[in-house]
Amino acid sequence: MENEIWRIRWPVEVYGFIAARDNLDRNRNLLFSQTRDDPQILTQQDSFLQLTGPCRPIALIDPVVFEIQLKVKGTAECEDETLMARAFEYGYGFGEYGELACRRWAGNFCTLEITSALLSRTVAATIISADVIKGSWPGDYRGRVVARTADIDEDIVLLDSGEGRLQVNPDGRIVLQRGVVCVEREGMLTVSVEAYSKAGIGHADCVEFKPRKSLTSDGTCNLGFCTVQFIVGWSPMARKYDMMYDGN
Repeated sequence: MENEIWRIRWPVEVYGFIAARDNLDRNRNLLFSQTRDDPQILTQQDSFLQLTGPCRPIALIDPVVFEIQLKVKGTAECEDETLMARAFEYGYGFGEYGELACRRWAGNFCTLEITSALLSRTVAATIISADVIKGSWPGDYRGRVVARTADIDEDIVLLDSGEGRLQVNPDGRIVLQRGVVCVEREGMLTVSVEAYSKAGIGHADCVEFKPRKSLTSDGTCNLGFCTVQFIVGWSPMARKYDMMYDGN
């Protein structure tokens, strides 16, 4: 992330958006969205953007357009620098079904790397809620909530508190950064909670959900000091002929 004209000085505060537009509605489906007043802080050791979306699965019916508008916050708004401002198409040929594919795009002062996977015959799983229903989260414990599917050997990060304490609302609600996952209809959704103390002591548990066409499922993770309950909502994915008008 360096340039002959301008050198990034770590840490940096990044704001802006990354969005996808598919043929379901052509609206922006935000993958990342931070305002200038609430930027995401990146360090040289951790220069990955934490995604906050999408709000629904991205459908590859026709090529999907990705829009990127990212800026680095300066001392004053007039000193902000454009990190990346461009759009590109994502179509077939980026990877095989069920396999991770990685592509890179160059920006003004950085290179954006996107890792994705094509899945077929899927349903949409929405993590409606994550609540501490028994016990309490220790005050000095960091935490992560991740999801996995049967075919993709990669964590889908739903929440990562980083070096800070995992925030739990007074009513026990854990607010996830993102909550939509595509799951193969014949596969399995696994949701895990990981907790770490300052001394490095770790606690973890996971719960599995069998995909459904509709309605909700619930399950719990027991970390010893607390129990976290997840409620997952299920919905079918749109197919290409669902988009067609009668008579066309």
